Amino acid sequence: MPRFYCPDATFVLHEKCVLPEKARHHAGRVLRMKAGDTATLFDGKGMEASGPIAFEGKDGFIVIESIARSTVESPVRMRLVQALVSPEKTDWIIEKAVETGISEIVLVPAARSVTKLTAERAAKRLAKCVDIAAGAAEQCGRAVVPSISFMPLAQALDLEDQARFILAPGATSAPKLTELTSCTFAVGPEGGFDQAEIALACEKGWQCTLIGPRVLRTETAAIVFASLVGAASGDLRVV
Repeated sequence: MPRFYCPDATFVLHEKCVLPEKARHHAGRVLRMKAGDTATLFDGKGMEASGPIAFEGKDGFIVIESIARSTVESPVRMRLVQALVSPEKTDWIIEKAVETGISEIVLVPAARSVTKLTAERAAKRLAKCVDIAAGAAEQCGRAVVPSISFMPLAQALDLEDQARFILAPGATSAPKLTELTSCTFAVGPEGGFDQAEIALACEKGWQCTLIGPRVLRTETAAIVFASLVGAASGDLRVV
């Protein structure tokens, strides 16, 4: 069933919910949906609504026949602190972070980050990142669009959580991921976080951790870590 993101929508049974312009265009022009076809809307905060689609002039809407809270969210609320990398890698990381169940993404500049953003460029990048996250949620069946923000690394390291992990190839201990309800994990840029950044994180109570014998690329590490959390919590099924 086609799914469309309607940010900040309020769903009311038997009433119309107008589609945003982008969703209306996708439904009518790309998917070529016809009046009476069923579609699902989600508000980005966990609620979904379904009903038949209709078109009036330039508008598209559905008449809501059912409303439900999504049941596909991870049982562990995961926050990713991702060091800035190239735009192409960042886009890929955000898309896969949504698919693996991450709830919040914090982008931070690191000493070894090649990508540098001015305030103006950061605002444009953030808008694109939010669009990518919304599209990924639409595709993978989530009704929650993860929040995305930029902040200095030192500020991100002050974020509190049940457990906080910083991934470092030189670490010796594996993360304990069972019995978690929430966690934050930090992934460095190409070359990883430098020693000063790792030391600062450890001073603030973060666990320096290693998730395997091989060195993972920055765009792989977050996805592997989120998948491990998913497996430990039962969100991802393994035998």
